[in-house]
Amino acid sequence: MLSPKNQRINKNNKIRRKFSVLRFLFFLISIAFVAVLMYALFFSEFLEITTVDIVGNEKINREAVLENINSKIYGEYLGIIKKNNLLLVRTGKIKKDLLESFKIIRKVETKRKFPNKLEIIIFERKPQLIFCGGDKCFMLDENREAYEEINLNQNDSVNNFIILTDENSKGINLGDFILDQSYLEYVLGIKVKLEEIGLKIENNFKAKSFVSKDIRIKTKEGPPRVDERSFPPASPNRGERVEAGWEIYFNEDINLEKEIEMLKVVLENKIEKNQRQDLEYVDLRIDNKIYYKFKDSTVSQSAKPIEEIKTK
Repeated sequence: MLSPKNQRINKNNKIRRKFSVLRFLFFLISIAFVAVLMYALFFSEFLEITTVDIVGNEKINREAVLENINSKIYGEYLGIIKKNNLLLVRTGKIKKDLLESFKIIRKVETKRKFPNKLEIIIFERKPQLIFCGGDKCFMLDENREAYEEINLNQNDSVNNFIILTDENSKGINLGDFILDQSYLEYVLGIKVKLEEIGLKIENNFKAKSFVSKDIRIKTKEGPPRVDERSFPPASPNRGERVEAGWEIYFNEDINLEKEIEMLKVVLENKIEKNQRQDLEYVDLRIDNKIYYKFKDSTVSQSAKPIEEIKTK
């Protein structure tokens, strides 16, 4: 019969063997769990991206965005792990390439939605007008940033926007912030207000000087003729037959609503409809007075104060 001391030793040995077996089993189970988890996360189809949602695109073609993204998630890493794994997809690369490929995109956000959906949230810029300075033209967004260089000879969409040419510009670069916000709104407002009173105008606006805040536009009234001066040097329309028209001189220091009212008054009370084709310009740059000139006149004709004209 074993002594109490030996009995305790045997008991402790049995306990140690039991714990050793349990530890080994726990180790095997842990290894198996990790293996299953690794397989489920990286090798099975459980986390393969099956849906790419594009949100926020208005002007950008959805299929073009999907094609760009699919090129980043097709294939395998090291010939083993698929690139379309939701955990491993390189969202930073997707964002960078979308911003480089689509200049109209301001920002891109991505969201992983388990188990197999990738959401792409696009924040588009709002193109406002084309600004030409020096020998380059750029599209400006709502923040006045020059975000895309425009080739007027190869872009059919230029006719949808005002082309504002700074005749004294030393040049602009991608990423520059051009114009004041109030000036941008003023320029855009000119076209809207003139169309409201039935005047058709060319899209080419000329800024003689930002210091003086002068802007000159040309109407489309009159017989066709060739007029290269109406277009920026890089314009595809330069040298084509255009409406002769007449110019209107604006100045940002004068309230636009008032300038338009002044123009309406002089057209309705001082210049006959059939005389408009002979106009050279109407000058609205002096508060409460209007100056206009016919092509065959050597001296500008000054209208009386607007209040006096309206009372006649």
